Amino acid sequence: MNMPTRIICCLLIHSVFCVGYTFLNNFAADWYISTYGGLTSRGVNIRLTSKFLYEFFLVFNAVLALIPVLRVKLILWAIWVGLILLWMLPDHPLRALLYGIGQGTFTLTAILLSTGLDSWYKRKFAGAKASKLASGADHA
Repeated sequence: MNMPTRIICCLLIHSVFCVGYTFLNNFAADWYISTYGGLTSRGVNIRLTSKFLYEFFLVFNAVLALIPVLRVKLILWAIWVGLILLWMLPDHPLRALLYGIGQGTFTLTAILLSTGLDSWYKRKFAGAKASKLASGADHA
């Protein structure tokens, strides 16, 4: 797959998973509010942190979509999830679960899906080109 096509496909896949996470985040917040009351009813208000982590999640996914090397993506992903968990635990376990595990899972799935799509494309079309060249179909 040429580079612009790969970048567009990766950005599209990561965007779909960012939208999916947004729905999960909204659902989890609504469920928490209906079950336990307001988000600050327990005396903890870290709204700016939540907003920062969500915005960073969007930017981070866009950056990961532009990186072609799987190993680099996975290392950056592991560092990012580890830092979120280090930052949130033990003071905010539910937010650590939602932001660390939730965002991490959605991002990892997008990484693996885009890598799988790229390798599938290479196998399918590289194999077709090789068999076409081997059969001599290009000769007049």
